[in-house]
Amino acid sequence: MTTPSPELAALLVRIGDLAGTAARPTSARAELGRAAASVRHLLDAAACSVGLVEPDGSALRFVAADGVGSAAILDVTLPISRGIAGWVVMSGEGIAVGDVQRDSRFARDVAEATQFVPSSILAVPLIDEQGAVLGVIEVLDPQVGGDTAHALDILGTVGDQVASIVRLTQVYDGLGAALLRALAESGDDEAFGAVLRELSGPDDDGRLAALAAAFHDLAGQGPRAAQLAQRVLEEIAAFTRSRR
Repeated sequence: MTTPSPELAALLVRIGDLAGTAARPTSARAELGRAAASVRHLLDAAACSVGLVEPDGSALRFVAADGVGSAAILDVTLPISRGIAGWVVMSGEGIAVGDVQRDSRFARDVAEATQFVPSSILAVPLIDEQGAVLGVIEVLDPQVGGDTAHALDILGTVGDQVASIVRLTQVYDGLGAALLRALAESGDDEAFGAVLRELSGPDDDGRLAALAAAFHDLAGQGPRAAQLAQRVLEEIAAFTRSRR
């Protein structure tokens, strides 16, 4: 393997950062947008939004929404110390607020910025299999006929599925960065092998195990999904061969 120039190495690192997004089985925002639309229709709500915790854990970014004010809430960030959504993330618990005007946690200024102030809110955390809170799904003015406990249970079940979508996209992002950084930062076959061994060692935080599980799950979702998983792996293998 030829040692890459500093410029090429920097380019490969940049490509690695982008490769996870390119290798995703679908657009994360598109999937989350469809989930928000489904929840809104299911609960006959005015709006539904999905917020994800920013990488540094300090804030929520609303990445998908459907219904009234949906365009205005997209890409709005909110410190996790504010709002009902922030409380859900910090507590890791779902909540039903029947009258937001009486709840001190309600971030009225954020609602007013979308030109829609709800009367009631249902919200649940998005929690992955390791118990980490990835974000929140929030439903504005749901029509639940007084059975808020049942509606919150339904929303919690949906939240589990949405969390799986989020986690899968994160795994794909990690895949692209880890593999191509290994290529960019190693100058020969021996060094490349050492980097990969380090990635798969006891300190890898389960990245490769998560990757294997993600591809396994993807391949089990039908012929088209299996073909996609195979194509992604073949592209990675072809890139590796081209660098030798």
